[in-house]
Amino acid sequence: MLYRHTQHSVFIVSLCLAAAGLNAFLIWRSGQWLPAGIVLIVLVAVAITFSSLTVEVNENELRWSFGPGLWTYRLPLGDIETVAIVRNHWWNGFGIRVRSGFRLYNVSGLDAVELQLKSNDIRRIGTDDPQGLASALKASPRRS
Repeated sequence: MLYRHTQHSVFIVSLCLAAAGLNAFLIWRSGQWLPAGIVLIVLVAVAITFSSLTVEVNENELRWSFGPGLWTYRLPLGDIETVAIVRNHWWNGFGIRVRSGFRLYNVSGLDAVELQLKSNDIRRIGTDDPQGLASALKASPRRS
């Protein structure tokens, strides 16, 4: 393993849990158990899923996953053409986003590592350690 780093998301978890708390209060006051209960479950699931982003670089691939690993993405290192450290705009948001020109995977902050793929697709992996991730990807022996 060349690199492994987990970034935790205080903002997403806090926002979802605050909304879930408000929703629980509204359930209690209104008695609308079924619709509000479904919303409560969705909010807690989003908080768990996007609570962290773990990025790993090994000899063959880049792998990243959200939260407890429900969504795991893999990218062969040979598919990466260039690596650059970038800063996202705040309006690009958090989570999994498809934006004009790139796809973003992010749980917190604005820093990311941008990967230009040989297929001309662009992936941005959000991280609070952009120098470490970029260095690990550039040092990989599998990148040609």
